[in-house]
Amino acid sequence: MEPRRLLIAALLLAGLSGLLWWSNKEEGNKDKTASPDDAPKIVEIPQDQIQKVELRRMGAEPVVLEKGAAWMLQSPKALPADPDAVNALVSTLAVLPSDRLVDDKTTDLKPYGLTEPLITVVVRRKDGKTHTLQIGDNAPSGSAAYARMDGETKLYTISSSTKATFEKTWRDLRDRRLLPFDAEKLTRVELTAKGSSVELGKNNGNTWAILKPRPLRADNFAAEELVRKLKDARLEVVNDTEEEAAIPGQFAAAAPVGIAKVTDAKGTMQLEVRKGKDNAYFAKSSAVEGVFKTSAELGDGLGKGLDDLRNKKLFEFGFNQPDRVEVKQDGTAYTFTKAGAEWKKDGKSIDPGSVQQIVDRLRELSAIKFAETAAGAVTAEYSVGKETVTVTKQGETYFARRANEPDVYVLDGKTLADIRELAAGAKELPPASADKDKKK
Repeated sequence: MEPRRLLIAALLLAGLSGLLWWSNKEEGNKDKTASPDDAPKIVEIPQDQIQKVELRRMGAEPVVLEKGAAWMLQSPKALPADPDAVNALVSTLAVLPSDRLVDDKTTDLKPYGLTEPLITVVVRRKDGKTHTLQIGDNAPSGSAAYARMDGETKLYTISSSTKATFEKTWRDLRDRRLLPFDAEKLTRVELTAKGSSVELGKNNGNTWAILKPRPLRADNFAAEELVRKLKDARLEVVNDTEEEAAIPGQFAAAAPVGIAKVTDAKGTMQLEVRKGKDNAYFAKSSAVEGVFKTSAELGDGLGKGLDDLRNKKLFEFGFNQPDRVEVKQDGTAYTFTKAGAEWKKDGKSIDPGSVQQIVDRLRELSAIKFAETAAGAVTAEYSVGKETVTVTKQGETYFARRANEPDVYVLDGKTLADIRELAAGAKELPPASADKDKKK
């Protein structure tokens, strides 16, 4: 290419580069200037300053929330407020987002439904200042609504989800817990269901034990699950006045499911649950005035009898690794002892995996049901560490007892056969493998 043409091409490239730089600089300057397409925050209020919130919806009673030691509903009814629902409301108000800024200086509010707002939110602060948010008609897109702060000329849109935050009724914002107890300080749970009454108490290890009708081992998982369902028990919001008025009659006609009593540091609370037609559940609590609809999950959770809460496992060593396991079954004894990382039987090294299978099966050894008395001759005895279980057999039924305890468990015969086979089939390690394993 001729030198002259090369020079022209270089000059054109330099000119285009300069034009691109200038264009980018101008775009950057534009970004720093507010425009109708920006989405700024409508208002920012320090959350710890928010003392009182009033929600006014056209055609409805104002809902007033005020913060003392905790958030309370003041109007239309004086009730404790739901901490989660109020926190969602207050955090939205603290940094109120917009979808976009529609106009910096709006003079005519009528086209946006803001001369008579559909929703007005008044926020009063601890320092005496007041902020008033007005929400009008939906924007043409339908996914946003027009909004402004009273006393300002800026017009915004807010998302439909933000708008929904301020459409809550007092029923939505009330504390819907049926048993507002402190789970960390819970000491007693009493449950009357399925014709039996069970009292659970916490022992020093912070696990549960059955106290009544007699001292028994409790299934800690089942007890904690019961506590969780009682803690999560909620009344269902019913906005239809006629439907709400019918609930007491439905409760009276419904079949009893269960009565639960919980005791924490503040005292004892009671919850009664009944089941009506079409799988509908109703609840009455000593902590909340009235009768309410509630969830089927709560109803199912309270329908527990004594056997549902008893510990069906025969051993309690859990995930601790024992150093001695003994299986005596059908006239043969197998004793496995551990020294360091090595398992031995009759002085011979045993494959650790074989012993682990026996330990795992004994760890999971569980009753299929309970019995009042045991019968038959002793057919097996299992020991893990300091725990011992004795098994007797009558006919085709296997009964088991833990050492020094009166409770009788009924076991599955196949599980016992599996334990015997695992003990008999435990593999000895070859001498070379045993020496190598010892060096490790």
